Amino acid sequence: MEKAILERVQNILNTDLKEINTIETISHDDFYKKHIKTNTPVKMTQMMSHWKAMELWSLDYFEKIGKDKETYMYKGNIRQNDTNWQFGAFQEYLNEIRGENTETYLGNMPIAKMFPELLEHVDFSLISNNTIRNSTSLWIGPPGTITGWHTDRLANNILALIEGRKLVFLVSPKEVDKMYPSDKYEPGSRLSDVNMEDFDEKSHPKFKDANVQYTIIHPGEMLFIPQTWWHVVYGLDVSISSNNFGFTPMDNIKMKSAEFVKRKLHSAGLYSPKNCVCHYVNESGKRVKR
Repeated sequence: MEKAILERVQNILNTDLKEINTIETISHDDFYKKHIKTNTPVKMTQMMSHWKAMELWSLDYFEKIGKDKETYMYKGNIRQNDTNWQFGAFQEYLNEIRGENTETYLGNMPIAKMFPELLEHVDFSLISNNTIRNSTSLWIGPPGTITGWHTDRLANNILALIEGRKLVFLVSPKEVDKMYPSDKYEPGSRLSDVNMEDFDEKSHPKFKDANVQYTIIHPGEMLFIPQTWWHVVYGLDVSISSNNFGFTPMDNIKMKSAEFVKRKLHSAGLYSPKNCVCHYVNESGKRVKR
C-alpha cells in the first residue's frame, strides 16, 4: 500500500519527495532548542521503550476496558471530502475495524475523557515540559484511513505509533501559497483544499511545486509535527496510535481569545455553520456537535 501511495503522490509533484530527518533519541533540552524553537519536524525511533502502552495496548486490550464506552467514528477523508460522523458503541466500532474492507476510524478520541487511566501509559514530556496545556488523543483504525491535509495552527504535535504503521507527508508553512487553504472550519486547525486522492491540477497547480517530505512511522516511533506545518496521514495497517497537542503560554492566550470567540460563534451557527468538520446533521435533520 505504501509503495502505491508514494508513487501516486510523486507523480503529482514536480519536485522529489524527501524523507523526514530521523534520529534515535534526544534530550529534552536539545529537543526544545533544535525542534520546538526552530519549528523543525523530526522522527524519533528509540524514545518509547518505557511506555506502558507499548506493553499493554492492543485491540483486545481496548475491547476489555471499553465495554461500556460510546464514542464517535468517521469514514473517509472528512477534511477534504464530506464530513460524516457516527456515534455508537466503542466495542461495535472495534469489531468493524477487525473486519475486512472497512473505513471505520476511531479518530481523535480524548483519552482524558474516555480512558483517563491511560494517560499514565504514555510520555509526551518532550512537549509537555515546555507547555502549560496539553491534549492527548487516541486513534484506532484499519488500513486505508486518511487524515487529510491540515495544520495544527496553535499547537505542537507528537504522533506516536503503538501498533501498525502510518505514512505521513509534511509541507513547510513557508509554502502556504501552494497548499490552497480551505474555508472549511475545524477548531484549532487550518484545512487545505488539496486532495491527493482526487487531485485537481487545474484548481491547485502550485501544489505540484511543493516540497513534500514523508516518513513511515512504525510501532515504538514518534513523529514531531511542529505547529503550522501542513500534514496528511495514511493508515497502512490496523493501527493504534496516540498524539499530544501542546500549547505554550502564547498559544494558550491565542486559544482563549480569537480562537475561543470563533468557536463560540461557530457553535451558535453564526460562523461557517454548514461547512465544518466538527458538526454533522443527524437523522432528524438537526445540526449536532461531535
